[in-house]
Amino acid sequence: MQRVLVTGGAGFIGSHVVDLLIEKEYEVSVIDDLSAGRKENLPTNVKLKVKAVHEIDKDDVKDFDVIIHCAAQVSTFYSVDYPEEDFKRNALSTFHLFETCRKYNDDALIIYTSSRSVHGNIPEGMIADENFPYNPTTFYNTHKIYGEFLCKIFRELYGMKFIILRPSNVYGPRQPYWMRGWYNFIAYWIKLALENKPIPIYGTGNQVRDYTYVLDTARAYILAIEKAEKAIGETFLLPTGKGMTLNELADLIIRLCNSKSSKQYLPPRKGDIMRFVGSYKKAKEILGWEPKVSIEEGLKKEIEWVKKDLKL
Repeated sequence: MQRVLVTGGAGFIGSHVVDLLIEKEYEVSVIDDLSAGRKENLPTNVKLKVKAVHEIDKDDVKDFDVIIHCAAQVSTFYSVDYPEEDFKRNALSTFHLFETCRKYNDDALIIYTSSRSVHGNIPEGMIADENFPYNPTTFYNTHKIYGEFLCKIFRELYGMKFIILRPSNVYGPRQPYWMRGWYNFIAYWIKLALENKPIPIYGTGNQVRDYTYVLDTARAYILAIEKAEKAIGETFLLPTGKGMTLNELADLIIRLCNSKSSKQYLPPRKGDIMRFVGSYKKAKEILGWEPKVSIEEGLKKEIEWVKKDLKL
């Protein structure tokens, strides 16, 4: 039985990864500072250490076969307002984790969670793949690029094993609707729609995103472990290949919630990405991964979870 450590494992994506690992009978441990995660997201048989990634030491990493790094500050706009804090939580913490693994467990497979946002804006009519150039727009995606280069350098200098995953606008149950931030805006919009309150949109609402359901995203981590022999040293985008504007998404949420909410337009935010649509061709060819849940089906599942969590 392989032993797996998940940083950020009580959080949104991480907790779903943990669930699938348990289903596959891996022995799972979690490190999470609970700044965004919840203990109740985890099965009771999972070992949880409440600590930040920059506090990780030898005893935290030494006995694991696989280390999945999901922990991060995940708001692009928080990184614009607090760039030094984002550097500490995303860049320095990632370096500290990798360096601790180099010293005490350099044979572990490390799966690094990057972001589709490293590609920035994708021109109209184009679909991004893994070879599309880096084009950071905020400190958040700049620090994700830094993490990707750390994977490259630690691999080339020390022979460590890395797989990089780039999730794309993930949504679904356990997304923290209670934390107002652009990274979790779908859950926040659902909460507002259920309360018949205005849906805030920064800019025109014509920004295009490629939304992936959380369990689809989580499956990619399991497949990366299972297909590690082919996947080590590779990077995988995890989108659906289908774009939707923020206006279209807001209208869909309002309809599915049977809401009286309206759209409230606010000034554009610095660093916003105007268009992203990506290809999952490489993930399908090497990992056997492809998205299965449609945006409408996935939103219905998230709406039901938010209702249940709010006791509505």
